[in-house]
Amino acid sequence: MKIPYSVTVAGQRYTGDSISLMQIHAQATEGGMLGNGTRHIAIINFAFESFVLSLHPEVMVISEDVQGKSVFQFTDPTGGHLPQLRYIVNSHIGGDFVSVDGMISYTGPTAPKKPKGEARGHSLMNRVRSLGVAALSVLLIVVAASVLLQRYSTSYEMHPVFVERAGQKMRATAAGQISYLNPNAAKGEVLYSVNANTGNVLNFTMPCDCEVVVTKGISDGTTVLQTDLILTIYVNTSLIRAQTLMSIEGLNRAMNGDQVHMDLNDGRSIPVEVIASEATTAASLRGDVFVPVELVSEEGALTTKDIGKSARLRLSKGLLGL
Repeated sequence: MKIPYSVTVAGQRYTGDSISLMQIHAQATEGGMLGNGTRHIAIINFAFESFVLSLHPEVMVISEDVQGKSVFQFTDPTGGHLPQLRYIVNSHIGGDFVSVDGMISYTGPTAPKKPKGEARGHSLMNRVRSLGVAALSVLLIVVAASVLLQRYSTSYEMHPVFVERAGQKMRATAAGQISYLNPNAAKGEVLYSVNANTGNVLNFTMPCDCEVVVTKGISDGTTVLQTDLILTIYVNTSLIRAQTLMSIEGLNRAMNGDQVHMDLNDGRSIPVEVIASEATTAASLRGDVFVPVELVSEEGALTTKDIGKSARLRLSKGLLGL
């Protein structure tokens, strides 16, 4: 294919005669002979009107004569130079490239102008597409911001909330062994006794004629530790209370003003106040990660129908931590 180009091989300059995807036919302008079978890096320059395209393939000398006519063969016809060389050759064959004064000029077709109606239609479609992309982007940003805000402002406690009848919990005031237990004791009689490890005998009397429920696992001879629950006295069977184990971090947030809600399994969400008892203080001083707390709701928020239901404790705060 007759395409204007120049070649430099091993410092010797050649004027291109023809070129294909396999071989180069050129005429030496200066220098001596390279020797058949020798391999060299060739610099092939295609001069366009405002720039020069250079390829640097490896070639092997196939033949050369004293008049300077030389034939080179590409050692790797599918090398890195192939895409550019193939484009130039195909464009020259198709008439897109023409030779003018030893230079290559482009004469191929340009993109035709679109009709006004079609251009206006494409413009409207592009505008609609842009608006759609913008709306979707805004929606994704809002969703992401909502998720981040919820994670920042809302958290749930790990342990469940137990809704049960409200009663007076009787706990061991010292470590020892239960030596006497009478849940049917009348008012003023001894309800239970504990032989403390200190050698003292601690007697606890019945404060009223009320219902007594002994904690499961407690009986005569049972060893107890300080603050262990022994039994519960129910004065009014209609009173309801809720309690749970709360993390130290959650308790700290609740004490510092975070809103606390009890989310029941029936879908209701009840605002509650976290009450720290002596058992809470004792567990905290022992270094426990979770401490027992009581949850107090507004009067009438919980009824006897809620006894036995489960709930989750949710803590939330405003965007600015208020």
